[in-house]
Amino acid sequence: MSTAICLGGGEIGRLATQDLLDDGFRVLVVDPREDCLARSLCLCSTDSPDKVLDYGQDQAIFIKGDGIEVLVDVLQRWTPDRVVPAMPGHLAAHLAMAWSIRTYRPLHPFGAPLLKVVDALPNGSVQLLDSVQGVLVASHMPSGMVCREGCSQPSICSVTGKELTSMHQLVDEALAGSVDRRCVMTTFGSRAGAIRGSDVRMMLDTLGEIKEGMTVGIATSCRCHAIVNIFRFGGP
Repeated sequence: MSTAICLGGGEIGRLATQDLLDDGFRVLVVDPREDCLARSLCLCSTDSPDKVLDYGQDQAIFIKGDGIEVLVDVLQRWTPDRVVPAMPGHLAAHLAMAWSIRTYRPLHPFGAPLLKVVDALPNGSVQLLDSVQGVLVASHMPSGMVCREGCSQPSICSVTGKELTSMHQLVDEALAGSVDRRCVMTTFGSRAGAIRGSDVRMMLDTLGEIKEGMTVGIATSCRCHAIVNIFRFGGP
């Protein structure tokens, strides 16, 4: 039976939870607010994330708490089939930092390799670059234009009419020439992007391989958009 964790119970979390239930998943919804929108889709509240494993398909339960902390806790024991990042910020970066604290393996934002990543991506695709925090955001959608709601990420953009090379492929290639280790997690879904739990596990395995002074690039990307964080392992 497939199990999903939805991190965030706001409007996006509510839509994601409903989609997961419709697809036959059992779902754990995590949010700091008991009165979040997705709470109405849940059968009950729990104090233990493992409790979701006792439920059947098409059933959701709720846990009040910090989504990243709950996910780190879960990943120490089992791997969900799907993870939905329906909370602010870059899930992969938040998870990496939480993992760093839990395992006493220090990670620090590191922006030095970002210019190499920029040079390797298509001209005009980089929309945000923060060398202090080691963050880059890239998109095939030109600035000022908006994706269509419920876009299924076709190979030809329904807004610009341009044929697109998958952004996750471009980012993976760019990171390959810029950092020592990399992990690009691909999102899928038309209303709320989900990540395979096995990809999240692979990211943590990648972090476990790095040694003092090595750099690692972590990205989440669909066909059209990507966010990248770069870290260095060890002292600042």
